[in-house]
Formats: sequence, structure tokens, C-alpha cells
Amino acid sequence: MAIKNIIFDMDGTLTATAQATEIAIRALATEMSLPTVTTEDIKGAMGLGGLEFHAKLFPSLSEAQLVTVCHRLDQLEQENVIRIGRDILFPGVGNMLTRLVDMGYPIFIASTGSVTHVSTTLQATGIMDMFTAIHCDEPQKMDMVRRIIGDGNPSEWMMVGDMFKDAEAARANNIFALGAGYGYMHADNAGLFDAVVHTPDEIFGILEATR
Repeated sequence: MAIKNIIFDMDGTLTATAQATEIAIRALATEMSLPTVTTEDIKGAMGLGGLEFHAKLFPSLSEAQLVTVCHRLDQLEQENVIRIGRDILFPGVGNMLTRLVDMGYPIFIASTGSVTHVSTTLQATGIMDMFTAIHCDEPQKMDMVRRIIGDGNPSEWMMVGDMFKDAEAARANNIFALGAGYGYMHADNAGLFDAVVHTPDEIFGILEATR
């Protein structure tokens, strides 16, 4: 049966959020004398929610320190997301989403990011109103995906993401898993997905092939 509904992860799939996070971490490192974190470290932590994300970046910090870092880093990151604006979208993503909506596909967001982070990013990029529903701020993506699908036919749904959690959420809900190879997907995770695209526009070939 043809895919009729598409669920997107946000960070690392639609948005190159690491660039805003990296700028924020550099500023915070000076402010709070934090350990050095690389761009690859940040990309590798994308998809983890809340303190789990910050603990991955700063494993030597106590929980109390992580809470402080979390709040301050979120503030700085959102400032940078707003400043970068639409340019934080991966190249071609904006046009791809517009085309999907014009073709009549309902599109959804399932993100482990906070409500503030997700809403700020979607508003800054101008794509927020494109989505039928936005689910976020939960550690278990498979549960978000399950609620989005509801009583729908799993064969009519697709999950697009870059991390193992996205493939896991798709598999747990028996829906097609598409890897965003143009995003932050690590090559080792490619085999977790049913297919991988290397540009956003390649999604249309996948949709055509599943008819």
C-alpha cells in the first residue's frame, strides 16, 4: 500500500542544529570552564533528549552541574537558532517540505527535543505551519510515533530520521524507516533503515517506489 503520511525527526534530519549548538558551547565553555567538545561529539549526541544529551557531551559533570549547563546552553542555543534562521535547514529541505505539502501529504514531527527548542527552531525556519502535528519533549520516540499513527494503517506511514532511535521507532511501529543520509546519520547506522536518501529530493523517488 502507498505511503500517505510522513513523520520527520527534526535535529539532524531537517535542521543542521549542531552549528547553533557548537556556537553556544564555545560561548558557554568560556563562561563555565567546560571541557572541549567537538562538532562530531555534538552530532553524535543529537537525538538524545534533555539531560541525556548534555551527559553525553559532558560525562565528567555531576547531575547538578548538568542541570545548570542544560538551562544555560538551551538559552544560548535558541539565540543562535533565531539568528541563523532559515539557513539552519539542510539544503533542499525547505523545498522538499513545500512540495510534500503541495502534493497533499500530511507531515508530522517526532522529536526528543524540548518544546522550547522545537518550537523556536520551527518558527525561526518558517516551516512550523507546514506540519499537521508536532510531538516532542519525550525520551521515547517510539511512543510518540505510536500516538501519531493512532489507528492508522502502518503501511501508509513513513519515518524519516538520522539516528538509531528513529529507525527503532519505525521498526517498533511497523512503518517504513527512511534514513536521512544528507543529515547527521552515521554510516554505521545506514543498515538500520529500509532505505537511505542522500538529498532531500530523493524522498520523492522512495514515495513513488512504494506505490
